[in-house]
Amino acid sequence: MSQAVGLFCIAADAVHGPQVAYDGIPLVGRDLPELESDTIAYAEARAVHFRYTPEGYAAPDDPGIVLRGQLVGQVLRSRPLFMVTRDGAHTEWDSMPFEEYGVDGLATA
Repeated sequence: MSQAVGLFCIAADAVHGPQVAYDGIPLVGRDLPELESDTIAYAEARAVHFRYTPEGYAAPDDPGIVLRGQLVGQVLRSRPLFMVTRDGAHTEWDSMPFEEYGVDGLATA
């Protein structure tokens, strides 16, 4: 958190939540390939776009939401980050916490 401009990002934990959804698609704690299938079906049904996560899976295309992977045991689960752009954080990637840029890019439970 920047003292000058406030909170940039809130990350949901894949195990503990909180549970959130994007237009009816649950985003927290999902198997990433399953979430990808749901996202692609959603995009095709509504003729909207989707984007790929840093781990290579399709996710909703919404500025301010980036889906990340979190290892839960041996399974990669979805973990959304909700970000706002502000002074010093011109894109959602600028708002992402430093820890998200770790060696393997994955949070672990």
